[in-house]
Amino acid sequence: MKRNLSKSKYTAFRQCPKILWMKTYMPDMEVIDDALQSRFESGNEVGDLAMGLFGDFEEVTSFDADDRLDLGEMIRKTADCLARGVENICEASFSWDGNYCAVDILRKQGDGYAIYEVKSSSNSYSQPLKAADLNHYAWDIAYQKYVLTQCGVKVTGVYLVQLNSDYVRDSHLDIQQLFIKTDMKDLVDLEYPDVPANIQRAKAILSDTQEPAMDFSKACRKPYSCAFWQYCSRNLPSPSVFDLYGIWFSIALKHYKNQLVTFEDIQSLKLNDIQSLQVNSHLSEEGHINKKGIRNFLDQNITYPLYFLDFETMQDVIPQY
Repeated sequence: MKRNLSKSKYTAFRQCPKILWMKTYMPDMEVIDDALQSRFESGNEVGDLAMGLFGDFEEVTSFDADDRLDLGEMIRKTADCLARGVENICEASFSWDGNYCAVDILRKQGDGYAIYEVKSSSNSYSQPLKAADLNHYAWDIAYQKYVLTQCGVKVTGVYLVQLNSDYVRDSHLDIQQLFIKTDMKDLVDLEYPDVPANIQRAKAILSDTQEPAMDFSKACRKPYSCAFWQYCSRNLPSPSVFDLYGIWFSIALKHYKNQLVTFEDIQSLKLNDIQSLQVNSHLSEEGHINKKGIRNFLDQNITYPLYFLDFETMQDVIPQY
């Protein structure tokens, strides 16, 4: 059972094989913070809204008696939709040789079907993302294309659907303007030949109960911050170079590779004023109070009564107003 793959497991493997292993054997070590949870919820909201992007559709999502996804029923419903020539199938589900995927939107196109992968990230017509910023989206689209092709479905197009950051809502929400579609053919063509070998390597990871011995890499942050960072970094000294204020992860990683890890190690490096203050305060075990800054603030012409504006930040991915 652990050797089965899905598109989320495939993309986890493509980012870092250890993420796939951890999700399978040590899922309790995953830290789902508020930001990550919000991203999950936003993704579900965006996905539900995007189902109507091409008009009428049939969704095959099904649940069993325990309220878990009934993959067998979803696969059966998908086959029925294909037999009836349904134009737009949402969550279209396929399984081949232990490789499962559910396509966000499978749209009839020519003599086959096009894959539309929906993400809650944004893009724009005025400043479109570069190929390097889209490359990781090709991972799961290529995996989906491979599974569908093995199941006998002719894939005639591969597209990415994202939120249009240029869109400004009027009186009503226009989902045709809200979403932006990107043809992913070139990027998927680059990933596609490697999918079979990647599947085999991923299944080898899944079949091994021994935790992979892997050091930190750029995959700890890209394309997504790893939710297992706390577990993997548990043996780092605290604080470490990764805790340095405002440091780019790639630079911290370079220092780490050069064995510059503790604040004692990095105190001779070129640091900015805040970083130097942070390191020196830690090493001296003395707090720092900017008394001059406080005095200058209090010396301003402040008169009573004082008024304060309190506000909350909204980060809705779909404009409400």
